[in-house]
Amino acid sequence: MSHPHIHTELPGPKARAMIARDAAVISPSYPRDYPFVMSHGRGTEVWDVDGNRFLDFMAGIAVCATGHAHPAVVKAVQGAAEKFLHISSDYWHEEMVGLGERLAAVAPMGEPAMSFICQSGTEAVEGALKLARYVTGRPRFIGFLGGFHGRTMGSLSFTSSKYTQQKGFATTLAGVTHVPYPNPYRPLFAGDDQGEAVLEYIRMLFQRSVPPSEVAAMLIEPMQGEGGYLTPPDGFLAGLRALCDEHGILLI
Repeated sequence: MSHPHIHTELPGPKARAMIARDAAVISPSYPRDYPFVMSHGRGTEVWDVDGNRFLDFMAGIAVCATGHAHPAVVKAVQGAAEKFLHISSDYWHEEMVGLGERLAAVAPMGEPAMSFICQSGTEAVEGALKLARYVTGRPRFIGFLGGFHGRTMGSLSFTSSKYTQQKGFATTLAGVTHVPYPNPYRPLFAGDDQGEAVLEYIRMLFQRSVPPSEVAAMLIEPMQGEGGYLTPPDGFLAGLRALCDEHGILLI
């Protein structure tokens, strides 16, 4: 690895021109927090269209775990594209079966596992919500304040990291109740154990407002991202699992 090198003002002239072209034809819904127009990447470095070189601390929001343009990944993608690009969901193919077998081998459930393969996290959430309602026959859900689960209509019903995600899209999925996420930095409850306080809040909710027998699933980020990069207290997720099991609620 070399080192970052900036030889134009930021954004550079080519980047400014590209951003202006984008504004005319691309939806403004994408965040685009930084005026960076990518040209290419290698490993942990990325270049913009003006030739400026940067260290990449984003890694595609952690998608690029092997860095950019890793030779083994590039070779695998090229090999797959040389076989076929798309066959819809109407046919079988070996690579999909092999992936399912590998996922089943590492699944922690200790029993046979089946995979529903999606293209994005939002799709995975939508599929999980549909499956939860289908197998339980229950209409309600519980989400957690500060969570981000996507922007399609079902997943958006749970996303609550900032109000702008919701503005203009009411009414979303009915039957979703939000509860606090345990936050040791900005605690909402008295006492040192914010995890137990949240669990007690959910128990109170079950007694007064939300019949637990109608809750299909709880949807939670094990570690919140947009909500503030929060790690829940030790024992909270285990306690949530036990609470779900007590009432026959799925935990997503």
